[in-house]
Amino acid sequence: MSDSDLLDQARRVLKQRGTGGYSPRMAAFLARRALEETIDSRYQALVGSAPPMNVRSKLVILRVLDTPEAADRAAYAWNRLSNACHLHAFEMQPSVAEVERLCEIVSELRACPLVGVRQERASQEAQGMEGGSPWHRRH
Repeated sequence: MSDSDLLDQARRVLKQRGTGGYSPRMAAFLARRALEETIDSRYQALVGSAPPMNVRSKLVILRVLDTPEAADRAAYAWNRLSNACHLHAFEMQPSVAEVERLCEIVSELRACPLVGVRQERASQEAQGMEGGSPWHRRH
């Protein structure tokens, strides 16, 4: 399933009755998977091919190469959705409203244009400017 299909399914699950009260958690699983697909797409667009790594590592790389706003939103949504997916006896499950808001954040991130370091460098090279290291330009 694509990230948009997963996100649509998460929204449908939130509206379903007869799930025994577990629809927010089920929707959180789907929304987190959609977010991971979105993170993978952004990561590949910015870095290209790279060795396999976990989502947290990709979020760190996005923090450097993507826009800070997009990276922050992705990290926030992934952390909140991950917490919502785990069942702890001492915590309440996420509310429908909370998961709906996280689905909105994932949807907004999907629509957020890529304007990270890689695109800046390609633009500079096309204009004949010296690119330099992305690490030096960002810090």
